[in-house]
Amino acid sequence: MNAGERLLKDYSQNKARLAGHSMPWLTGIRECARESFAVQGLPEVSDEDWKYTKLTQLAQANYGFAERLDSTFIASLADNVLNKLIFAAEHRLVFVNGHYNESLSTINLLPEGVILTSLAQAIEEHAELLSSTLGSIADYATHPFTALNTAMLSDGVFLLAQKNTKIETPIHCLFISTATEQSVVNYPRLLLLLDESAELTLVEHYLDMAQLKSGMAQTLSDHNFINHNLTNCVTEVLLSPHAHMDHYKLQYDSTDTSHIAAMYVEQQRASTFTSHSYSVGAALARNDIQIKLVDSQAECILNGAYLVAGRQHVDYHTQIEHLAPGCNSRQIYKGVIHGRGRAVFNGKVIIHSQAQQSSANQLNKNLLLGEKAEVDTKPELQIYADDVKCSHGATVGQLDEQALFYLQSRGVCKKDAQNWLVNGFVSEVLKLIDNPVLREFIQLTVIAHLNQLAGGDVKSLQELISTGEGVMPCH
Repeated sequence: MNAGERLLKDYSQNKARLAGHSMPWLTGIRECARESFAVQGLPEVSDEDWKYTKLTQLAQANYGFAERLDSTFIASLADNVLNKLIFAAEHRLVFVNGHYNESLSTINLLPEGVILTSLAQAIEEHAELLSSTLGSIADYATHPFTALNTAMLSDGVFLLAQKNTKIETPIHCLFISTATEQSVVNYPRLLLLLDESAELTLVEHYLDMAQLKSGMAQTLSDHNFINHNLTNCVTEVLLSPHAHMDHYKLQYDSTDTSHIAAMYVEQQRASTFTSHSYSVGAALARNDIQIKLVDSQAECILNGAYLVAGRQHVDYHTQIEHLAPGCNSRQIYKGVIHGRGRAVFNGKVIIHSQAQQSSANQLNKNLLLGEKAEVDTKPELQIYADDVKCSHGATVGQLDEQALFYLQSRGVCKKDAQNWLVNGFVSEVLKLIDNPVLREFIQLTVIAHLNQLAGGDVKSLQELISTGEGVMPCH
């Protein structure tokens, strides 16, 4: 029995435990998705979009259904996790191994016209809304992991912001993973619907308990896999005319897990979608982002950074389709690769024939910090219209030796000089975060990880930033 067959068997054994298992409309969606996955199977290197992404560890694992943890352990998470987060969210939904936990969550008074709840609860209470939208944006027919998530979806986040509603403070969706006795798989699903002129900010945050205990990644060297857990998450976003969403994703799973994620966004007239994506954890991290600009004057901005070391592998595949005139898209992704780490970036922009006066810019920059570090970058433009402004580019390089020499000549030791240059490389993306609270929240994780990669000192760097001094002592 191969890995795909084992995952299908898991569905057959556990479908009666899934939320809404007795609802015909949801059962129909799940069965169609199951059949699609059975046809597609797990991707192989012969698949063009997956030729650089090895699924060896994932294919060998024998996954089980993630069980709910006992109340004693859940109570300890409040002290060990939530109290250590500097991001004090007014609205926070917490999931532990894929299951929503109300006792750890906080949802304060929301504006009238906003529904924010777990997906399992929404299936029971808002079936009419979900039956017409769930699965309508995510394309499970061409993505096997999206098909698998759709077949197994049971919990996650449901958000509806009705016309002209505005949520002032960020919504924090926190997905916590813990150690398990056997390999398990989680299937978070997010369905986010914004009606006309609605505005909000949402944080999609994946955190492993092992990372919090050590303060940063468990190990950035070769790792002996014991339980190779899998998070397979899908996010669907529908933006009505003039709606605005800022979406942040911070992936900090442990280095003995795989994180396979897909986000699908459909934008209507004059809507705006901004994505900030940061990947610093997981042995294998794959992010597929597909945006459709279906009406005029829609705009999307994709910013991201990925930090890879040891034998970690990170893979970003983005696709933006301009389907209407006068739409704009901008992308900038930066990667830092160390040790034997490997990164893949494939950014595709498609300008359809009817999408005249489109503007699209795409840039991918990568910094290699080791002789065996590797990156495969492939920016693509497919243009079928003649009145457009488009650009794309990619760079792969190492630290500037002249800059290193200059800093050392000013009294900075080599490891701190390297540290400053690496942080300066990534800071361009971090500075694009408008929200000061979220910028600090994300910077602490990213900078700490960068310092570990470069071998510098976290405290001295932060002191340098705060004081603006030009010379730091060698530690």
